[in-house]
Amino acid sequence: DILIVDDIISSGETILEVAIKMKQLGAKRIFIAVTFGLFTEGIEKYNEAYNQGLFEAVFITNATWTSEELRKAPWYHEVDISKYLAYYIYCINTRKSISSILDPHHKIQNLLNSNN
Repeated sequence: DILIVDDIISSGETILEVAIKMKQLGAKRIFIAVTFGLFTEGIEKYNEAYNQGLFEAVFITNATWTSEELRKAPWYHEVDISKYLAYYIYCINTRKSISSILDPHHKIQNLLNSNN
C-alpha cells in the first residue's frame, strides 16, 4: 500500500505519473492526500485513472473551494481542517504559539493513559 502526499493538485498529472510508476513497481493499493485540490483541467483524468484501478481514494482538505462534480466523485474524500484553522486564527489573535497545536505528544500520551 502506498500513500502519495502532496500540497496541491493543480492539473494533477504529476501525481498520476507517480501513481503509475508505483503500480509498475508493485504497489497494490494507492491512496492520495493533498491540501488543495484545484483540478485546473477538470477531474476526467482522475475518473479514468480511478476506473482503471490506479488508485483507491483521494483525500483533500476543505481549505479551498471544491466543485460539485468533485464532491460527487466516488474517489473523493473531504478532510475537515476547519477546527485547526480556527486554532491558528485564535493563536495569532492572542499572540500564542501554535506549536502546542502541532505537537501531538501530549494528545498521544493522554490517549494512551485513557486506554491504560
